[in-house]
Amino acid sequence: MSQIVFDRVRHGYRAAGRPEMLALSDISLSVEPGEFVSLLGPSGCGKSTLLYLLGGFVAIQSGRILMEGRKVTGPGPDRGVVFQNFALFPWKTVRQNIAYGLERQKLPARERDEIVQSFIDMVHLRGFEDSFPSQLSGGMRQRVAIARTLAVKPRVLLMDEPFGALDAQTREIMHEELLGIMQRTRMTTIFVTHDVREAVYLSDRVAVMSSRPGRIKEVLTIDLPERTGPSVMKSARANDIVEYLWSQVKIDAAHAVSAVQ
Repeated sequence: MSQIVFDRVRHGYRAAGRPEMLALSDISLSVEPGEFVSLLGPSGCGKSTLLYLLGGFVAIQSGRILMEGRKVTGPGPDRGVVFQNFALFPWKTVRQNIAYGLERQKLPARERDEIVQSFIDMVHLRGFEDSFPSQLSGGMRQRVAIARTLAVKPRVLLMDEPFGALDAQTREIMHEELLGIMQRTRMTTIFVTHDVREAVYLSDRVAVMSSRPGRIKEVLTIDLPERTGPSVMKSARANDIVEYLWSQVKIDAAHAVSAVQ
């Protein structure tokens, strides 16, 4: 059984006194356990909306989304979300931020502390346990956000352009960190991005979305050699995949711009 199923999902937004603006149309996609699938497309194509529908933060208007055979009707602990803006509590330390979800689960203090420390070690933040978010770099804050989400052991990780606010060098470092975490946890991940190279480097498959209303144009399997470092992206095969995906995204990006003008 597929772990996640989008079945003919349609979603629109309606402003007062205006006709409905269709954001997503007839989205169907299945994701298998342990897969890393990126949603790639131009700005405004509905990538984040689709992620929020799966997260249960937005009500599904038409069609259905199944999580391990059950309809998604709202948020749940089986789905953990990492946002672009980190969404950390500024008044809590690294340790306290990571412990937040575990405290809500009412885990015993000793067990909670052991779990928190294991995730601090996983994201290489030992020595920063008592630092506040304002004392951390952007990449370190995003590591805290990822650790906080993973600590409560969700079944699926949802990531909404988590590295979009980071500089190029930090993004590359975070790509390596995320790949390492995925290799250790084998967690099913849905990753929203508009960065073609990022999608190719991180993903098992990439779902290419059209300009609004968003539809899935194509789902491409990324058949690169084992990702042992960023040098894999210098291969002829990686460049071919990037060029192909960029050609698909560029068509719809141009269409989206012309539709606005």
